[in-house]
Amino acid sequence: MKKTLSELLDKVLEITEMESGGIYILNRETGNYMLTVHSTFSEEFLQKHSEVTREWKSLLPVIDEGKVVAIPDVLAPVPYADTGKKMSAINEGFHSFAAIPLISENSISGILMISNHDIHEFTETEKRLFSIIGRQLGNSIKQANLIEKLHKSREIYHDFFDNAADIIYAHDMEGNFLFVNKAGLDILHLDKKDFLRSNIRDLLTEESLEVAQSVISLLIQGEKIQFPVILEVIRTDGARLFIEFNVRPILEDGKPVGVHGIARDIDRRLKAEQNILIFNKALNLTSDGINVSDADHNITFINEAGAKMFGYSRMELIGQHASIFYAEEDMSNFTENVIPSLKKFGYWNGLILARKKDGTAFPLEVTLNSMMDEKGDSLVNLAIFRKRNKRSSEIYQ
Repeated sequence: MKKTLSELLDKVLEITEMESGGIYILNRETGNYMLTVHSTFSEEFLQKHSEVTREWKSLLPVIDEGKVVAIPDVLAPVPYADTGKKMSAINEGFHSFAAIPLISENSISGILMISNHDIHEFTETEKRLFSIIGRQLGNSIKQANLIEKLHKSREIYHDFFDNAADIIYAHDMEGNFLFVNKAGLDILHLDKKDFLRSNIRDLLTEESLEVAQSVISLLIQGEKIQFPVILEVIRTDGARLFIEFNVRPILEDGKPVGVHGIARDIDRRLKAEQNILIFNKALNLTSDGINVSDADHNITFINEAGAKMFGYSRMELIGQHASIFYAEEDMSNFTENVIPSLKKFGYWNGLILARKKDGTAFPLEVTLNSMMDEKGDSLVNLAIFRKRNKRSSEIYQ
């Protein structure tokens, strides 16, 4: 945009036969006009004239009414002139200047300042010409602004695609790839040339290729794929990974000519979910009761064995306070020994008198561990329950 404005300023100076000038563009956040392009000026002059504010009262007719303000001689008295700005203009050697509003659709987007080293009596014809130039410049600036915004939006668009964590790609209806972003190349271990020479069948297992071909057939028939499709992909190094695909057709004259897709590597997620299922199964197969509670001792997890020990279902215990496991006559043990020990040492082991859902009391060996943060505050508590044998029960009694 600055290049466009500089070219416009040079053209205006040539047309008006003025020697120097500058274009101020409106900052819509502050309401001030900032000097954006200019011909050669001294540093002192630029400091004094770097922006136009409402304090520059001699230019209020330009700002408020969209009128041309022309000063034939700055050495003569100028209404509302700023002394500092006037002196810097005199020191710069200027004797006359004109301020021209840059108008587009009845809105002032900037101010054009042009000046001469000689006294210049501005005629009414010149002022009308300046006004016409101001409107043409205003429209040109608006157009340049729109073009700049378009370029920026394209840059943002491309930046988004290149830096997205998900794979973004396109292929034709035969499966030949047309486009892919950086994430796709990184995840698939391919360079761009190799990818664009490949077909979707080169990357999928036999079973997944059948699914992909079915999806493409549905798109050709005009069906919308409302759900993600999970396919197994083979990388160039032979590694296999599961990727979740969301696809939509690329239409031309209402007919599908290609497929645009966003794909996410879910291999780690699936393996993590598989590990969690194995872990949960292991927890539920053990004969010991395992209970997890938050920092306030509210139960967030309990395995089947633990719930069964107390005669509850697992869902009945989720959200309950861990004190539900203690018989009323043993609550003092919980508050005076268990909790203080956890807070101080992060660990407690011993016997408690437990209470079942039906009211039956029984002795229970409990091992408690607290996981702490860097400040020493409890984050989560892990409890392991083990029933005592008959001999131990008699000792406890």
